[in-house]
Amino acid sequence: MPEPALLLLLPETGDTLCAAWRVVVDGQVERLDPELALDGWPGPVVGLVPAGLVPVMITQADTEATPQQSLAVARLAAQDGALDAGALAVAALEGGCVLTALFDPRRLAHWQRQVAYATGRPADVLVPAALVLPPAKAGEAHRADIAGMVLARTSQAAFAGETPLWDALVPAHTRVSDWSAAELAPRLAQAVTEPWLDLVENGGATAPWPKKRLMRLALLVAGLAMAVPLAQIARWHFGAARIEAQVVTQVGTRFPGVTDMASAERAVRAERLRRQAGADGWAAPTAALWQALRAAPAVRLAGLSREEDGTLHFTLAAPDAASVDTVLLALQRDGWRVAPPPAPVRDGDGIVATLAMQAP
Repeated sequence: MPEPALLLLLPETGDTLCAAWRVVVDGQVERLDPELALDGWPGPVVGLVPAGLVPVMITQADTEATPQQSLAVARLAAQDGALDAGALAVAALEGGCVLTALFDPRRLAHWQRQVAYATGRPADVLVPAALVLPPAKAGEAHRADIAGMVLARTSQAAFAGETPLWDALVPAHTRVSDWSAAELAPRLAQAVTEPWLDLVENGGATAPWPKKRLMRLALLVAGLAMAVPLAQIARWHFGAARIEAQVVTQVGTRFPGVTDMASAERAVRAERLRRQAGADGWAAPTAALWQALRAAPAVRLAGLSREEDGTLHFTLAAPDAASVDTVLLALQRDGWRVAPPPAPVRDGDGIVATLAMQAP
């Protein structure tokens, strides 16, 4: 006949056990004195780790995924939200739910030392203590006080039933069921015979990934990181080539000699210079006007403006009409076309004349 199992409720601090039970093969549970000498226990040893250190998240399993896929997704989601970068996530199935726990792997050695202090050897199984409470339906909550450790369980979590956590995780309208240690005897026996979430087994199974797999994953990530910008650069290149071809075609309809972007730019620049249009047509007529004003020191430039077709309008203030004619003759000698000036306007002791000039 198999030896009875030993079930221990581990404390959050210190090495003194909170409670101990003797579990026989048929599921009977007998409460033991925690101070009883337990060295050399012949049967299996199971430890219930404190709920305050290992809360358990409970989610519905994806019906379209395999059990292995559901557990992998739960572990990844727990590790993604972990505050401690070294936290270890373990998961198991209970009914149609996924149980997920996140804990510091260094605590695993501490719990084993606590068990070894009491029994002389480490535990065969370590289970989160709050899972001894039965599953709860939506809108329900279970609570139990076992040897001073308050446990709680809802449809979404199993945790330490301390007041701050209870108030935060259990809504006011929730139906609460309180359980005694005697009522939980079948669940205590199940922790030995069919543990819901074994931290020892799951913790030992989380070995590092093989180096070859990590190298392949690193190469894949590097390839994707390079492919995205290269694809964007290719899109820009082909887009620029398409726009350049459209520009050359449009300019070529007016200037037959255009064959590429460079010749298109030269043709457009030459036409703008010829028409004195744009910024290219501003410098030449302005320089010619300054040169003409040098021939008539008594004439002052009172206004200057320019139209899109290249026509330069300027206003001259002079003591008499002869001074204005000196400027106009200088422009005409340089080949500029000057529109016939309107009659000058008398302004005090002098006159004001508004004129317009264009490229030859």
